[in-house]
Amino acid sequence: MKVERDPIDVHVGNRLRIIRTARRLSLEELGRRIGVTYQQIQKYETGANRVSASTLYRISQVFETTPTFFFEGLEDNRAEEEPAAAREALQSSIALGRIEDQEVRRRLRMLIEALDPGLQREG
Repeated sequence: MKVERDPIDVHVGNRLRIIRTARRLSLEELGRRIGVTYQQIQKYETGANRVSASTLYRISQVFETTPTFFFEGLEDNRAEEEPAAAREALQSSIALGRIEDQEVRRRLRMLIEALDPGLQREG
């Protein structure tokens, strides 16, 4: 008997896979850091197993993000969001954050806002 996976669990798992691969962390290393096996991480990423609140909190600490990161995109019914586009956006955000020169970061932000004027109003 095939068990249906909850779309929210699948979405959270997709977000976990996106951030884990963007940060170049292996299944094994993430599992070690939060105290579970790499197989369990695989099950979280596919939505086969639901991530508990305490585990989601530990995962968010590893990635220095908030637990809400894993739910972004659900409010507009995009539970099956395009992983490649989300991964690219996350990688761009991480790269921008790694730029040490504040003036360079500020100018890049201004360029991004010029290309997407709606961004200024949102954030």
